[in-house]
Amino acid sequence: KEMGINSLSAYVYNNRIVPKEVVEPNTKLKSVFVNFDETDIKPLSSEPKAEEYVKGRGITLEVAKSMHMGYVDDSLINNTRFLHRVVIPIYEDGRLISIEGRRINPEDPNPKVLYPKNASVNTLFDLDKLDRNETLYAVEGLMDLAVLRTCSLFKNSTSIFGASLTRRQVELLKEFKRVVYINDLDDAGNKTLETLRSLESDKFFSLKLPSEIRGVKIKDVGDLPKAGVTPTDLVNRRWLQHIKRL
Repeated sequence: KEMGINSLSAYVYNNRIVPKEVVEPNTKLKSVFVNFDETDIKPLSSEPKAEEYVKGRGITLEVAKSMHMGYVDDSLINNTRFLHRVVIPIYEDGRLISIEGRRINPEDPNPKVLYPKNASVNTLFDLDKLDRNETLYAVEGLMDLAVLRTCSLFKNSTSIFGASLTRRQVELLKEFKRVVYINDLDDAGNKTLETLRSLESDKFFSLKLPSEIRGVKIKDVGDLPKAGVTPTDLVNRRWLQHIKRL
């Protein structure tokens, strides 16, 4: 049976379904259970359109594999229907706490980004694997992150799953030696920078994207391939020299 958006324990923001907060006052995550048939998630290679979507976003299959991207044709995950989506599992402390689903058909009327109800993205992507003694590069979305990781210099990088930092995410970021946030070039991205700046910590830095490349407007890292540019190209053009303390 097909479920409507109104039946989900979530809310819609900027065309994406965002789960309600699953967090205790002490910033510990509550127990999160993600229930689904694991055989529903297939390799990207099982669906040519899924591979085309990933490649079309400027993401290499090597990076996609390292982020455990897969494809779901039709699956109920925590009773939330995922239909024709590229999916990325989200872990913390070795346990699955959510799954992000990306629609691969731009004409699909359903939300561009979907998470299961009662799951949580109140974390940092790949938190278990990140090196706290190295510079951490952070971006807003997982597709931005996948594009960023096509450059090996950004191996230690993460996503905050949206424009708004939670209190818990701020505390997690503080664990790192140095954090460079690559903000989206919009009001929401600027507000995230202001949040980090208000912390008055010497750990936080910003790295601004060019607003336009080859006549193409750039809003986030994920837009770089539209201009025929990669993060490596920007690094070769001394992009990292523009890192500034907040």
